[in-house]
Amino acid sequence: MSDGVERSIAFASRTLNKAESNYAQVEREALSIVFGIRKFHQYLFGRKFTLLTDHKPLRTILGPHTGIPAFAASRMQRWALLLSAHDYDIKYRKSELHGNADGLSRLPLPLTKPDSRHVDIFYFRGVEDAPVTAQQVRRIIRNDPVLAEVMDHIIKGRKLNDTPEFIPYFSRQNELSVQSGCLLWGRRVVIPPPLRRSMLKQLHAGHCSMVRMNEVGRSYFWWPGLDRNIEETAKTCTTCQQVQNAPQSATLHPWEWPGEPWQCVHVDFAGPYEDRMFLVAVDAHSKWPEVAIMRSTTEKTIEKLGEMFSRFGSPETLKHSLKASVGQGSLHQHLHRSNKPKDKQPSTDPLNLVIMYWHGTTMEDPSGFLPLWWLQQALYRIRYKQQRT
Repeated sequence: MSDGVERSIAFASRTLNKAESNYAQVEREALSIVFGIRKFHQYLFGRKFTLLTDHKPLRTILGPHTGIPAFAASRMQRWALLLSAHDYDIKYRKSELHGNADGLSRLPLPLTKPDSRHVDIFYFRGVEDAPVTAQQVRRIIRNDPVLAEVMDHIIKGRKLNDTPEFIPYFSRQNELSVQSGCLLWGRRVVIPPPLRRSMLKQLHAGHCSMVRMNEVGRSYFWWPGLDRNIEETAKTCTTCQQVQNAPQSATLHPWEWPGEPWQCVHVDFAGPYEDRMFLVAVDAHSKWPEVAIMRSTTEKTIEKLGEMFSRFGSPETLKHSLKASVGQGSLHQHLHRSNKPKDKQPSTDPLNLVIMYWHGTTMEDPSGFLPLWWLQQALYRIRYKQQRT
């Protein structure tokens, strides 16, 4: 009112259903705001209004001028997006001054009809042999003294202690949430200590680089010291150390990047392995690899190249060092029949094929990178590891 006195014009309340009662405290506080906005939408939409809350972190998470925190739980991000359709300010008020709403919250209705609209959202549930399951994480967290206490504090809305074992969680407590009995930081699952070794092993299953391991790991899970553990795993892998890149014998000269796929193709051989050679063709634009298994460097090389060209068309430029393998005359005849792509050879050394260099070292020892039931399946697995995003 004009004299500063607050007058109530409508009331609404409800109790939490079974699923909502398992929300973290910050989520329950946010849920009360979302419930009120939806309930009184016809009063509020199109008007400037003020939200009063006694939970200080909500000023940042749901503030109209602060933006949605990147590591907020998915549920909180959806609610913040819903509130963005309204014109409002959000202010903090101490609990002792918030009695007009806080008092009613302590006198709940005896029964609330279950909300049939509530669903659990699964991004992917098609892996039967997953290295870690939600049931395992939930069971181990219950027996872990640190994570169990962190989860209890998050659910009850109590502030974490800043003791050494809780410091990593103390700085993230407003971004932690609980889903299906698991602790989440944003959308990343917090993995308990007994399961971390198996997660690192699965993350390094394709013997990818430390950078790639960080990219994949940071998308799905987290624990304190994850980056350091990934670095240690990559540096202590025996297989990776055996096939690591040798020092460069000369300065590499990169080719110009083509403007479209399959415009320029690099071709070279990798191997031998198990008495087989691998004819590798790499598109210089997309880095897409085509691989053919051969008994030698002279057997059916032209035929395999023709098979690749039949799928993607003839490239404008073919860069290779195959003169000694198939004969320059035979190669020229094939290129003439294939719409005459430009036949270029490296000016000095095959190492000038910088794109082939990376793929060649990857293909050098398939058995060291993936279980080799047979060569063709190993190739499929290697290509999958390289191309997945």
